[in-house]
Order: sequence, then structure tokens, then C-alpha cells
Amino acid sequence: MQKIEFTKMHGLGNDFVIIDRRTKDIEINDDLIQKLSNRRTGAGCDQLITINNTNNKNADIRIDIFNPSGDKAEACGNGTRCVAKILFNENNEKETLLILSDAGILIAKKVGADISVNMGKITTSWKKIPLSEEMDPLNIPIKVDGFEKGVSVNIGNPHIVFFGKSIENIDLNAIGSKIENHKFFPNKTNVEFVEIINSNKIKMKVWERGVGITLACGSGACAAVYAGWKKNLIEKNTEVQLEKGSLNINIVDEEAIMTGPAEISYNGYIQI
Repeated sequence: MQKIEFTKMHGLGNDFVIIDRRTKDIEINDDLIQKLSNRRTGAGCDQLITINNTNNKNADIRIDIFNPSGDKAEACGNGTRCVAKILFNENNEKETLLILSDAGILIAKKVGADISVNMGKITTSWKKIPLSEEMDPLNIPIKVDGFEKGVSVNIGNPHIVFFGKSIENIDLNAIGSKIENHKFFPNKTNVEFVEIINSNKIKMKVWERGVGITLACGSGACAAVYAGWKKNLIEKNTEVQLEKGSLNINIVDEEAIMTGPAEISYNGYIQI
């Protein structure tokens, strides 16, 4: 029987189980992922993340991100901040980290008590999102009562953002999976619903691809601000309000810089 240590963390309630594989070779398989991510019999999490050594000279470490179903996610803003928190705690003098993910190298920095992550370039190219056919990514023809046509973007992973007057009564359980698995999205998609408070503040609810409803989504917040800016609805520097707090998103040269908290819940272990 193997004892596997982990750290349970969250960014505004978007929670993760993080396993450090830098000094110990730990096999990550579907059985382990499902056991740890189960909220009744395991630690429970939206995603499992591993910290790995890397041969890439331009990065400090590499991360792998797994959904509870076992499939991989390319990027995760809140999870990247959580990993950065662990590494900054290891070395208080370090101010910047280069974290390699399947979406590329993400730059993390300390900003007071919070952590910022540059999530990289965002694109609305229909082939790169990707969409199943050529269409206007700023006006995806999916009808949701009370919301405008969706805006599709890729920020290392695919998103569709819907803007409406209120997100209070949106039934994510009823429509989230349908939109995630819509024929327009060959790789499936994350889904965000947004209510604009003013030009620098929005409220958001999210359905994460391969996960379901989550309390927060960092890449989703970046996608929402970028989409709103592209539609001339909000400014490039905007606060995104989520159920457990806010993220600040700043779009600079088509890149999204996200700033917010990362918290350690507890350290634990599982024997398998």
C-alpha cells in the first residue's frame, strides 16, 4: 500500500488537490484521481493538479491538471495561483515563477497577499478555439433566454461567454452540460454567464468543462472580461465577482493577467 501526500487548496472556493511529484515518483491514474476528487469518500476537488520537475530551461516547474473524470485540462487560473502559493511559501525571496502547463508557460507573481498569473494570449480565431465550423466567434448562435448570443474565445482552453441582465435565476444544471457538449465545440467548452454591474465590474457564474458547476474559474473570468471588452461592454481592467469573492482581470496586449487569493485548506494523505 502506497501513502500519497497532498495539499488541499482553493481559489475563491474553486478547490484543488495538489500532489508534489518533484521528489517522489507517484503514478497518477484514473483510480487515484477519482478517489481523491470524490467529495463523499475522498478529499473532494474540482481538479487534481500535480507539480512536476521539468527539463524546460525557461520554466521553474511543470503542472498537469486533471478533471475528476480523468481527462486533462490545458489551463486553470485558480489552480495555477494555488501552485504558485506553495512555491512562494518554499522560497519567500522569490518574486516571479514560470510555470509550464499544457497551455504554455504561465508567469506568476506576488502582489501583496494575492498572486497574479499572466494566462497568456487570448484568441477568437474559430479554428483555434476550436469551433466545428467557421462562424463569427463574437456571435455564436446558441439561444439562451435572457442572454445575448455567446462569445467564444480560447485562453489555453475553450470558453463561451453569455451576457445578460441578470444571472440570478440561470439554471446551470439544466443547460451547462448541453452547451459544454454542443456540436459547435469539438473539444467541448467551458461556459460562463455574466451580468454587467458597471464598466469595471461584472458578476459571473460558471460551468466548467469536465467538472460541472464550480464556485470560481480563473480562466473563465479572463475569458469573460476579454469577451466583454471585445464587445465594447466593459473596460480592459475589470473586477469579476464570484460567489466567494472577486478576481481582478486586466487585458494587456491581448493577454489576460489575473490577480486574486489562493488559500491552503489542509495537508493530508491517502493510502492506496
